[in-house]
Amino acid sequence: MENLHLCPIPYLLLDRQFNLIDASNTGYDFLMPGENFMSIVEEESSPKFARIIHKHPKGEMELNVKKNETFELFDIFFQFSDVQQYYHVVLIAKDHQYKKVSEQMNGLFDLMGNPAYSRREPNLTEALAKISSLFLKLSNTSDWNRQEVMDKIKEIEHHIQQNVK
Repeated sequence: MENLHLCPIPYLLLDRQFNLIDASNTGYDFLMPGENFMSIVEEESSPKFARIIHKHPKGEMELNVKKNETFELFDIFFQFSDVQQYYHVVLIAKDHQYKKVSEQMNGLFDLMGNPAYSRREPNLTEALAKISSLFLKLSNTSDWNRQEVMDKIKEIEHHIQQNVK
């Protein structure tokens, strides 16, 4: 594909068996020509990916994909070209979204651990609204990430219950 290497995001061109045909420069950070896309998809996510991509000619999904020997969560956008008989796949990292939510969660922990906060009348409704807001932002994440966030939320709720009389 002409000038594919100029694409600023990971863009992959895969054959019907998910072997890499071509990629943007950032796409080659994931795979080299001839390597199979399924080799970088988390084992538990690969059946989901195969089922959805074979059922729908275009769409999007969340997948845990190996990058630099660790798995990261990505939004995967794909479209099959009947003319070329290739899958066009784009990967968008979701790390920045989780870092922001993590910072907000840590801010709540810091606030509740602050002695000045404990001395004044805590507003339970406000704190629970913040927690609910954080959960809603992550409601479309994979089960593993949702469980991690839910564990943090339970810790916050437990801390609030201990400090509210």
